[in-house]
Amino acid sequence: MTQPLEKDRLVAVAREEQDKVRWKERILVHLQEHLFIVEKAGQKVVKCECGHEFGSYKTNWKLEALVYDRNPKDIYPGITGHNPEWCTYREFYCPGCLAQLEVEGVSHGMPFLFNVELDLEG
Repeated sequence: MTQPLEKDRLVAVAREEQDKVRWKERILVHLQEHLFIVEKAGQKVVKCECGHEFGSYKTNWKLEALVYDRNPKDIYPGITGHNPEWCTYREFYCPGCLAQLEVEGVSHGMPFLFNVELDLEG
C-alpha cells in the first residue's frame, strides 16, 4: 500500500456490512468472512451474517460451531497429502446456516485455535 488508510475507513466498512445483514444489532468489527462482533443489549457478541450468535467475543466462537474432523487424505490423496496419523483438518460450520467459517490444519489433540483476542472495553 502506498497510501495510508482514510481515518473513517473502519466506520465505512462497518456501515457497508451493516446494510448487507438482516438484523439490527450494530456491527463493531467485521471479524472474518460471515462473522461479526456486534453490540447487543450492552454485550459484545460474535454473530454470523445469518443471525446465529456464538456468545461473547471474549470466548472462542469455535466452541459453539459445528466441527468436522477431515482426513487430510480426503483433500490431498496419494503421497502429497499429510499423514492422517499426525494431523487433521478441522472444518468449522455455523449451526444456523451451515456456512463454512474456517479450516484449521492441526496435530491431533490440539485445542481450537483462538485467532484473535480483542479488547473492545477500552
